[in-house]
Amino acid sequence: MIRNFEDLNLEDIDEAFLFEQAEQMGEKLGVDTREGSIYMDASSGHIIRTAKFFDDMRQIKTIISLSSCTGDVLTEKMAEQGLQRNPPVPTPATYDVEFVGTQPEVGDRMTVGEYYFEVQTSDEGKLILVSEETGTDLNTLAPGTVVIPEWDVDGLESATLGAILVPAQNEESDDDARQRLIEKIAGPAENGNIHQYKSWCEEVDGVGSARIIPLWNGPNTVKAILIGVNGKPAAESVVKAVQDYIDPGGNGMGQGVASIGACFVAVPAIAVIINISVSIQKASSATIEEIKEQIVKLITEYFRKNALDSSDFVVRYNWIGSQLVGIDGIVDYDRLLINESNSNVEIGRDSVAVLGEVTVNEYIL
Repeated sequence: MIRNFEDLNLEDIDEAFLFEQAEQMGEKLGVDTREGSIYMDASSGHIIRTAKFFDDMRQIKTIISLSSCTGDVLTEKMAEQGLQRNPPVPTPATYDVEFVGTQPEVGDRMTVGEYYFEVQTSDEGKLILVSEETGTDLNTLAPGTVVIPEWDVDGLESATLGAILVPAQNEESDDDARQRLIEKIAGPAENGNIHQYKSWCEEVDGVGSARIIPLWNGPNTVKAILIGVNGKPAAESVVKAVQDYIDPGGNGMGQGVASIGACFVAVPAIAVIINISVSIQKASSATIEEIKEQIVKLITEYFRKNALDSSDFVVRYNWIGSQLVGIDGIVDYDRLLINESNSNVEIGRDSVAVLGEVTVNEYIL
């Protein structure tokens, strides 16, 4: 039966369908529709070009659809709504550093492991290290790591890496950017509502998610719980940037983007340290260190995703146990403890779970 094109989905139209339609039309006209016939040979070229046209249309639909667009197209759609990727480009990591003896000069290069850093000064005038490379791989350096100057600094006795001050970020992923865009379209961020405060906070580089608490300290008060892009409490410098952008001083004087009279305060989320210990039976080809590295990576990502996506979160004992059996090298496990207990740990709205010590012991059956 010859079908009307308006009754079809775009996905239904391909070469096979078009050849079938041509054959049915030929039979209706009473012409020879066998392969190699004049009618079918004359139709083939048009069918192939038409099929290519519909294939191109399918690709265009995928490219421009909000649910499936990626890359520059998604970035353009965000710009139409007054949004940009956060961050628009990968950013470096900033670390505290302790120098004993002669202080190096601002601009000196240092190495930490395989990475190069540059000595810079913080807003308070303290020497810090800023990575030359960008991306979240820079966030895994351990405090206490030796810092080595590229060139000798006379009188410098030692240099040690401190805590991370501002985590490095990758360019915002398509999925995260799309979600923010959908939230902007679905929930109008205007007139100082919760959506607008959340949008304002998340426009600031370094903010992965913001939880907005209205009327937290009486009428016309708003608090934002800020979470960094790594799922941990936002850095103090990021918190300050949000505060200065929305309501400098938190006094409601309208010197930021918030309306006059709206007293806003930004605070970092509270870190709830989660220590995990487990005994495992390992495969002969695996090492404890390799297994521990996999556990740390898996649980860190579990905490990060839930910190960014959920306002309330429960670290579930059974979920962690179910993931352990899927890790390469673990045959079985026993004596799993979360903060020395075999219970769930509830993480409040103002807090995020942060992985602490991971202890992996081996047992032999």
